[in-house]
Amino acid sequence: MQFLDDIRTPECRRFAETWQRWRGTDLVPRRSEVRIEDITALLPMVSVLEVISAEVATFRLAGTALCDVMGIELTGLNYFDFTTAKERGPRSARTNQLVNHPAGSHFVFPMIYRTGRLVPSEIVSLPVRPNDPAAPMQLFSLTMSLEDLRLEGRVATSDTLPMPEGFQFVDIGAGVPDEALGLADRPPAARLVKQAS
Repeated sequence: MQFLDDIRTPECRRFAETWQRWRGTDLVPRRSEVRIEDITALLPMVSVLEVISAEVATFRLAGTALCDVMGIELTGLNYFDFTTAKERGPRSARTNQLVNHPAGSHFVFPMIYRTGRLVPSEIVSLPVRPNDPAAPMQLFSLTMSLEDLRLEGRVATSDTLPMPEGFQFVDIGAGVPDEALGLADRPPAARLVKQAS
């Protein structure tokens, strides 16, 4: 199974393909290789998390559409604060595995709009190395609505992001986190794209 075959929205596919161009032959692109102009049309639904520790992953960028959906400005806030106490551990473990391993992820997520409407959304997250090796790794993510798909999900409040359904690690060339950790719902996806022979 190829990762790109799992993607449902053309926007998420374009995002993944652009990330692939940014990294070239490297495992993970450096921040200096990221060309934001390549994803200008997608920026309203892009977020950038700086993963600092098991307790802190700060939104360095949160697109305007994401902030509108949540009803708050996300930039500067801790991603792990948007969860219940029970789900905080698994969310932190998944996020830290993505940057420490490194790997990508793909899943469908029940986004609760500030109106209370639950809208299934496709999420693709891929790692980016900082230019300064001492700085924290980042996760670039794209969130796209899947209006034609219905999900049943529980959300504590409108400022909570529930656990995703069908979470899948994506092998970007370094393998995926150990399956014994129990952090994924689906088997890992194969490499993002086949390398040239």
